[in-house]
Amino acid sequence: MHAKILAPLAIALLVSACSSPQPTWRKASVTPDDTKSALAQCKYDVGLSKVAEAKEQELVRSCMESKGFRWVTY
Repeated sequence: MHAKILAPLAIALLVSACSSPQPTWRKASVTPDDTKSALAQCKYDVGLSKVAEAKEQELVRSCMESKGFRWVTY
């Protein structure tokens, strides 16, 4: 009896978790693939400098923002 109730509930929870909005880099008229490429380029460029990890994240954010991307939740 419990399985009949719990199975649909578990499925509903899994599906709703997948659809919850996640923050990501966005820029108008830019495809997800181009966004990934821009992020990869920023990470590569920042990786060439020898800075602390916390500073690395800040530099990647600055690099993406300089390219017109914004960190948003949709």
